[in-house]
Parts: sequence; C-alpha cells; structure tokens
Amino acid sequence: MPDHVNLQRLLPLRAGLNMADYHLLLLGEFERQIVDLLPEDLCTAVDAEAVIFAADPDDDGHRFRLLGCDAESLRFRAAASTPWPSYGKSLIFVELPGHSGIYSFFSEFRDRDEDGVYRFKIPPLLYHRPTRLSARLRLEGEVLIRRKGGVECRGRVHDFSLNGASFFTDRADLCPGEALLVEFDVVDCGRCETVVTTVRREARGGPEGNLVGVRLMLTEAQRRRLEYLFHCRRDPERSRT
Repeated sequence: MPDHVNLQRLLPLRAGLNMADYHLLLLGEFERQIVDLLPEDLCTAVDAEAVIFAADPDDDGHRFRLLGCDAESLRFRAAASTPWPSYGKSLIFVELPGHSGIYSFFSEFRDRDEDGVYRFKIPPLLYHRPTRLSARLRLEGEVLIRRKGGVECRGRVHDFSLNGASFFTDRADLCPGEALLVEFDVVDCGRCETVVTTVRREARGGPEGNLVGVRLMLTEAQRRRLEYLFHCRRDPERSRT
C-alpha cells in the first residue's frame, strides 16, 4: 500500500453507526489490548497522524495530529479540515510515524486551549496492531451470499479492503462467526468469490436493512483477483494498461 495513503482512508466508512459498533468492524484487526498503561511510543511520537470520531453518528471522522502527552491527557491539533463542533466521548485512531503501528481507543474530551490544542483524557484501554490497515474503498456493486445448506441471499456492497468488507442486506439472521461464501460484483471491474467470516451485523432499518461486516479469508489467487478489483476502482485507466 502506498505510503501517501492517509490514515482516514484506511478506516471503513462510518455509515451512521454508533462509535461502539463502528469500532467493532475493525476490532478483529487489532492484535493486542493494553490496560491501564499508556505506551511510551504513543507519547514520544512526533506529529503522529490521528483520526477522531465524535459520538454523533453523522461525524465521519476528522484528521488530527498527535502532539504528545502530559500527566492527564493526550494532546491533538486539527489537520486539513475543520473539526467536529463538539466532542465528548470520542473514538480515536493514531498511526505512529513510519507506519510502525496503529492504536485505537475511546477517550473523553477535556478542553481546547487558546492555541487550538485539543486535550483528551488518558484512556484506560487501548488496542494495538503493529502494521498498517488496508485502505478501504466505497463501492457500487452487488454481493451474492451463500450460506450453509445452499441458502442464498443478495446484498449491496458498502466498502471493502484487501482484508475486510461490509455490505447491506435484508437478512437479519447473519451472526458473528458465521462462515459464508460471498461473490462481490464490482461495477465496471469484475467479480471475486471468497469465503468470509461475519464479524458484525448492525440493524439499520428502512431500505438499507442490515450492515454486515466481514473478514476475508483469501487464497493467493483470490487475493490477486481482489487486488485487481481494488486497483481497478481506485485507478480505472491504470488497471487497463
């Protein structure tokens, strides 16, 4: 994955989820929990990239820079866009410089000083992964879902990466941990079939039905095919050459 892809593009689209359900879409990709300890590399990171989500489900996340820590808080400065108007309990992702790891955690907003520095409370629990997440793309396309026993249903792709995906479906009985055979049909690019494991289902109501998050279980051939679809959507002209 190119180094210039910013952290926000590595995160799935929130699509109106509450913070806890949104975090669960990614939780399976974080390998370690850290309790009642603030990692030293997080506090000593210089100008680490961060994305902060407010509790309001309409907030799709805003980019910040981590400035460091003090005895009671983590300090951030907004980057590239106007922040959400107000923060209370928030979900924060921080990527260490050099793409050497990503932390995620919930924290309470403390204050914003006259220099525009946002302070958040030290979190009691953090999640960590040592490598980058795979970038996700918003897609247009259909998904065919095959369950054990030959039961089939259809859905609409929401986003996908080389590790995970999400889609809307009217089926309300897809449970976390269930293995499915899924065929993604990506508009103007092609199809890819793979086994997935359901990690989360969120009832949305209305025409959207349920938002289902899955982890992909790819063979090498399937990974190459999915990489083609991914790059086809990101850069259609280049994928034809």
